[in-house]
Amino acid sequence: MQPSHHTATQQQRVQEWMRKSPLRITRARSSVAAVLLRQAEPITAELLFRRLLDIGEDVSLGSVYRILKQMEEDGLVLRDRHVSSGGIKAVYAIASVTAPSRAYVFRCDVCHRQQRIADAVLAVQLANVATLEGYALGTEIVIPARCRDCVPAAGQS
Repeated sequence: MQPSHHTATQQQRVQEWMRKSPLRITRARSSVAAVLLRQAEPITAELLFRRLLDIGEDVSLGSVYRILKQMEEDGLVLRDRHVSSGGIKAVYAIASVTAPSRAYVFRCDVCHRQQRIADAVLAVQLANVATLEGYALGTEIVIPARCRDCVPAAGQS
């Protein structure tokens, strides 16, 4: 295996980006970060895993998910949901590069847990209704809801 799959400039960019986080810079994290930094669009963990295998990285899918979760917790990566005819999949992207101009967020009214959503159809529908009704949409649209942990179990009082 080659000692490095990235150019010196790419390595420097990855390291500068990862220094924003308390995470230790490891080869696996650097490889995941390098793939993410090259993406113009958000990417699924599975596709990211395949890209890592294509460049000869020896990493498991479980490790990719763990690294993405750590990066998300440290604010380096955004996790959104991509809705398609095949269902809903989580997609990941660099936080500073891909932050959308408008964010849609479910916020639990009990525990205040938040979940960002990315849905092109929803965005178009909301923009159309806002225009028709004479509203200007802000950069964040918060949808009050109750998360599954806070919803009382069905049938219990």
